[in-house]
Amino acid sequence: MMMISQMNTGNLRRSMRGFTLVELLVSVTIGLILMLFLSSLYFNSKSSSRLNDDNARIQEDGRFALNLIGRSLMQAGYGNMLTGNTTDFPPVSAPTLTGLIGCDNGFAMPIAAVPACASAAGTDSAFAVSYTSEPYDATNSPISGAGIDCSGVKAIGATATQGGLITNSFYRDAATSILYCMGNPGGTPQKILSNVDQMKVTYGVDTASKYVPTQTGVNASTAGAVAFNDNNRAGWGTVITATVCLDIHSSNNVISTSAGQTYTNCSGQSVTASDHLLHTTMTQVFTLRNNATPSLIN
Repeated sequence: MMMISQMNTGNLRRSMRGFTLVELLVSVTIGLILMLFLSSLYFNSKSSSRLNDDNARIQEDGRFALNLIGRSLMQAGYGNMLTGNTTDFPPVSAPTLTGLIGCDNGFAMPIAAVPACASAAGTDSAFAVSYTSEPYDATNSPISGAGIDCSGVKAIGATATQGGLITNSFYRDAATSILYCMGNPGGTPQKILSNVDQMKVTYGVDTASKYVPTQTGVNASTAGAVAFNDNNRAGWGTVITATVCLDIHSSNNVISTSAGQTYTNCSGQSVTASDHLLHTTMTQVFTLRNNATPSLIN
């Protein structure tokens, strides 16, 4: 009994002895390593999530802007049929108006009823689209968008039974990096998209009387000066397609690499951005349906 009691006492003392300093240091070191690993995993996951969220937001906003631009471009020069080969566009009040006007260096500000190109060199394209609208219904048009321009104003001369003239002008404000659309004079420019670093537009023109683009990647100055073809079209009347490129960046700093992001902008130049923002370019080609062969319309 005596021996058993002594053995139990020795075991109890050893069990109450605790950890040695070495064992404690090893435990703390292992714990710190685990915490460092888990913290790194958390922050990397959070950074990746922010990057994905911003990329998704850019893609969604860019698609919205391009869809809005495309809806106007595809109506360029539209008019209601009056006879077998004439329409009510251009209107009698503006017989020289074309369905599309483009500028390589942006618009002269403020924008006139018929937009004019800026004289100073700029980095952004601008363009204006004109067409005959649907009739205007005072009750339903503000909701449906029928018979109103991109500023929400009734088309010029529109009534409840006939359409009027719409001219939507698209341009980027370099000071604020905001893409705008302004409707007919008197309307308030509407913001389409923020964080736009550049808008570049090139054109596909028909020089061979085929109603299809025989030259692509043409700038506005060249497109507006195309000579008459056998279809008796010249200048902007020969434009079949418009290629719109938007250079967009995120609102948040989501690029963690110190070197920054390298990407190709709308001018085809390789750019390394050191601002830690996410940059992307989005491009879409639109057919001017009223200038094209039927096979290109849809």
